[in-house]
Amino acid sequence: MRKLIQNHLILFGLLVVFAASASSAWANTASNTQIINNATLVYNNGAGVQTATASVIVTVALSPASPIITSGPNQTTPYTGPTTLLKNSFTVTATSNGPDTYNITSAITSQSNTTSPTATPETPSITLGATVTTLGSSTSVLNVPSDGVSGTKVNGIQGGETVVVGGTTVCSVTSVTNSGSGVATITISPALSAAPGAGVQVGQQATIYVDVNAGTLGTPGNSITIQKTATITSTTSGTATATSSAVTDTYTSGTATLTKYVRNTVTSSGTGTPYVYGGNNYYPTGVIAKPTDTLEYLLVSNNNGTGPVTASAVSDVLPIAYVTLKLNAYASGKEVTYVNESGVATTYSAAADSDQATYVTSTGTLTVYIGDGATSSAGGSIPGGSKVLVLYQATVN
Repeated sequence: MRKLIQNHLILFGLLVVFAASASSAWANTASNTQIINNATLVYNNGAGVQTATASVIVTVALSPASPIITSGPNQTTPYTGPTTLLKNSFTVTATSNGPDTYNITSAITSQSNTTSPTATPETPSITLGATVTTLGSSTSVLNVPSDGVSGTKVNGIQGGETVVVGGTTVCSVTSVTNSGSGVATITISPALSAAPGAGVQVGQQATIYVDVNAGTLGTPGNSITIQKTATITSTTSGTATATSSAVTDTYTSGTATLTKYVRNTVTSSGTGTPYVYGGNNYYPTGVIAKPTDTLEYLLVSNNNGTGPVTASAVSDVLPIAYVTLKLNAYASGKEVTYVNESGVATTYSAAADSDQATYVTSTGTLTVYIGDGATSSAGGSIPGGSKVLVLYQATVN
């Protein structure tokens, strides 16, 4: 009796070991692998030795696993309206033993200086291939179980895609050979540093995108910031899910002011805090002039915001009953000086020509298209925290 109990204990121990081994092997076997078990009966029926065979096929099922999702870089762009768009990228890597489809969602976790922003995945779902190596792989050719379908794809992996081998090494798939039974091969580049053994996971890696619209700007001149995450969830098992770290989008906003100063080039006079340019003081008020004196006006366009202002132009209407635009004020037939945000001065003529200044004599209206990229008919961009200057001269009648 004691001997029988000992035998039962030994058998129970072997069953435990076998069960543990079987569980481990199953976890490291690719889905869609066909496990074929052939049995043979040999017997003599008096007429000679005979055989009979029987087999069963077990197909390994998908074991869903949480993918890995990695956030791309933060994004910044000037704000141009509620639909101002930024695209956020997220890298997703499959970690299961076979192909699976994943739903993609995104959530805004924080926002400032905006209302009603949106974050929308460009596609609602993605399918990623995956498999597991078997014996005989080399550094550049991976042996994997066939999924039972012949062709140039195995378990959702095909040429031109990206895979991660063993959870660490990123490779490009150059080709796949799959006869539909036995062992399939995946050729990769660059080669691995060492040939993988059996049971190494091979997961497809892909990039997904989330489109983020800025929403309605709160305070002009202040930036909008939006933080959001992306979540990817297996359609096979809701517990196989992963959420990225937050990506921050910044939408910069510009707000400009215009300040006007003047100086008498003949006599120094004026009150208030002067603006100094070219060694001369320009005053906001208190300047006195006599007939025939020359006045030089200075217009300061200042962007006090975090982002650029665009389509920028300055117009000034001269009181032509009292003053006359001074021709050739800056030599070579130039009547206007423009100073860009870097302090570089350029002179323009008042005529309606190819430069950025035009003066209409009948109305006394001087128009200067300013900012980076300005033309003779369209304004340009003034960066946040920058200013540009326009100067012209007029003679007192």
